[in-house]
Amino acid sequence: MYAYDEDYLYGAKEHFAGMIDYAVKWCGMPLREFYSRFLNSGIPEAMQTGHPKYLAGMSGIELAIAVVNDTGGNLPVDPSYTYPWEDPSYYWTGGVLCHYQWYKGASFSAIDKGGLPIEKIHSLFNPLHEADITKFIDVADSLYRPASIRERRKRFGYTQEQLAEKSGVTLRMIRAYEQGTQDIARAEAATVIRLAKELCCTPDCLIKA
Repeated sequence: MYAYDEDYLYGAKEHFAGMIDYAVKWCGMPLREFYSRFLNSGIPEAMQTGHPKYLAGMSGIELAIAVVNDTGGNLPVDPSYTYPWEDPSYYWTGGVLCHYQWYKGASFSAIDKGGLPIEKIHSLFNPLHEADITKFIDVADSLYRPASIRERRKRFGYTQEQLAEKSGVTLRMIRAYEQGTQDIARAEAATVIRLAKELCCTPDCLIKA
């Protein structure tokens, strides 16, 4: 289940890549500091839900500045910014991360916490930067492990009883899914959708966890 319409993907990748490169390489912010700011801003949610303004309506510089402003900082506007010919590793990192998020339909936060932090993606620049994107996806899939229902529930601070009440899925079934006595991949679609909605993820993420 892709995160949004594929027509937006090319522009989203270009702007997301520019955002990472501008903040980190051009302005000198540490990669983790900037990405943590990104995750704590309102922009991931907008991108994940296909908001056109954030997918295609803002440049990389504008996105980077919005992220930092949103999280209590300032980033200079430098219109002389150009494609990073000497070291395109951060630009590449942003592009493939954006593509992978679209491809998986998972949140940026889930990918970051699921064994594929942005630093790890950056470390894959060599030898993957000249390979087709499908090669990166294969490697990323071998590293990324979607969080289980239990892990997601605990991140939100829910008890099993609270998740049952909020989602409308019976406590007995939630316990069975968490204990592995029932396979959520065999559950009714409506059940998976209700749980995914409460746990802020896609149904596909729950099924593949």
